Amino acid sequence: MSPSRKFIAVAFLTFAWFSNGFAQTVSEDEPKSLTELFESHWHYKAFWAIPEINTINPRLALKTNSEGMIIGRSRCLEIDNLEQRRIYDPLAKMKNEQLHRVACKSMKLAIKNIDYLPIFEKLDPDEEILIKFNFSKGVVSSSKSMIEPAPVDPGKIENSG
Repeated sequence: MSPSRKFIAVAFLTFAWFSNGFAQTVSEDEPKSLTELFESHWHYKAFWAIPEINTINPRLALKTNSEGMIIGRSRCLEIDNLEQRRIYDPLAKMKNEQLHRVACKSMKLAIKNIDYLPIFEKLDPDEEILIKFNFSKGVVSSSKSMIEPAPVDPGKIENSG
């Protein structure tokens, strides 16, 4: 093997070793999942004392750009749907409403401290990302959803006018 080939081989191996170390350092700083990203901002363990916390799975709806940056405000889907239903039926109810409201505040506080999400998807104008929070297990997941109006009983609309 000629000296120039040895030099190129040593240079390549050195470059590969340093680039691998750099990649590991960068990847250690970045969260690998939504749960890890929210871990330090979302205090779900404080909710474990609530007996029915495992019966709710609140969702936060928001928009992101293709780089994962959060665009605009987030909204708690279940609370938002309840408020829309109350426009037509002021007596509309939701099981565990107060628990949902407290969980919503917790989720909004957590998302307020996060600049971007590791979700790189281009959304249509009628689509949004749903961030699902499991308060009993501390798991955060996401899905893409179409924006749909809250279901309203047509009979209530006709009777209210």
